Amino acid sequence: MSTGARGYVGRNMRRLGRRTRTFICISDYVGRLVKSYGVPEEKTHRIYCGTDLQVKRQFPSSLREELGIDFDEQVVGTTGIWRPNKGFTYYIAACEMINKWLPTVKYLLGGKAYRSDYAYGTALWMRGKFLRALKTLEYTGYAPDVGRFMSALDVFVLPSDCEPFGLVLIEAMARGIPVIGTKAGGVPEIITHGETGLLVPPKQPEALANAVYNLLCRPEKRMQMGEAARLRVEQLFDRCNMVKEYEALYTRIISEKS
Repeated sequence: MSTGARGYVGRNMRRLGRRTRTFICISDYVGRLVKSYGVPEEKTHRIYCGTDLQVKRQFPSSLREELGIDFDEQVVGTTGIWRPNKGFTYYIAACEMINKWLPTVKYLLGGKAYRSDYAYGTALWMRGKFLRALKTLEYTGYAPDVGRFMSALDVFVLPSDCEPFGLVLIEAMARGIPVIGTKAGGVPEIITHGETGLLVPPKQPEALANAVYNLLCRPEKRMQMGEAARLRVEQLFDRCNMVKEYEALYTRIISEKS
């Protein structure tokens, strides 16, 4: 049994498990984690997160216009809550490497730090000082309209050390954007390596830089991956199907209780 299973979380999960009929897990990875805490497998039920399939990429991109980025310039981006496990320092390190090979590429970093992570947020701001001085890296801040951010990109990156699922990935894929993620947590359940995107080891900026460079230099491959990514979201991560799965589960639980 893992240290986590023996610790505070494990004890409370087992206590909760005795009084809970079903644990809904947003990925198989989360399901394995829950079971490692001692929750019986028959009490776990996986329902993937879903996203809106009616979205479309905004063209021309209003965010590019706002930032003064031409429509034919290549843009790479990532966004999320600024926490250490999100791997944004590795993203910036990878961007610095790519800048040596393709100096005209632009990079976006969205999101913000909340109170408990202010120190990390400050460090992340300072980490990007070199690329910001070159005017190749922009911090775009938190924006409720993630579609506006995504529409500015040629490649989306999720550099997390660990990720229970990766909702932002399917939001990018739904818009036909090729994605690169890490082999961490639930991310490999979303990305089919070489088909709908690329997977790299976590905490390895050089591997991330090589993957981004590979896609930036192959526009036809980016287009193919973007189309395949959109199709995978339609098949597995449709919000409407997610709602139906929840409804079916609730109906079954209520029926069994009756």
